[in-house]
Amino acid sequence: MRTASHQEIRDHYVEVRDRLKRSGWDSYRIAGELGVARQTSYQYAFKPEAKGARVIPAEKLDKLRTAAVRAIHQHWDRGQFPWLTREQRLWIVFGPQLEVVLQTTQPGFAAFYAARHGYSCMPGKEDVKPDFRLQLDEELCVKWLGFRHGGLVTKDDAMAIADVDEYLVERVGLENPGWRIQPTAAQVQRIRELHDRRFLNAA
Repeated sequence: MRTASHQEIRDHYVEVRDRLKRSGWDSYRIAGELGVARQTSYQYAFKPEAKGARVIPAEKLDKLRTAAVRAIHQHWDRGQFPWLTREQRLWIVFGPQLEVVLQTTQPGFAAFYAARHGYSCMPGKEDVKPDFRLQLDEELCVKWLGFRHGGLVTKDDAMAIADVDEYLVERVGLENPGWRIQPTAAQVQRIRELHDRRFLNAA
């Protein structure tokens, strides 16, 4: 099993934290997102050998990373294309009652977001590239996320299939390629089979 060391956890935390700071977050907001005192958020960034160093819990790191991924998306979503209007690049994510939960000019992000939350997405009515297709690696990620977050596959299941620990499992299939652990076709097939088997058993 691939496991993350204290040093790797610390380094990733610092990278995620610094990305949020570049998006305008301050240390108070970061600590608030983590649900800890500001001093504790500082201690997560201490080098492992430093006195007072603490290891951030996996679920808190996952939460902060999710916020950073959203901040990165918002940065790119504000990009301007003088030859196209926003409506001509718009993709829409719909919730379970067909309510609009996200509008974005990044069709890839729409697909990832929809998969992670069990939603659906489609191009806006004025979109000039409604036939957008994900790259093969991205398609595997979206499939993984759909089955991982579909309600029938647990975190422990996903850890066993991807052969990673609790600090790495939520990076499998992640929207941000810089932090992503790419799932293989065989892993996606395994998680699909587990999902489908439980679905049939629950029927």
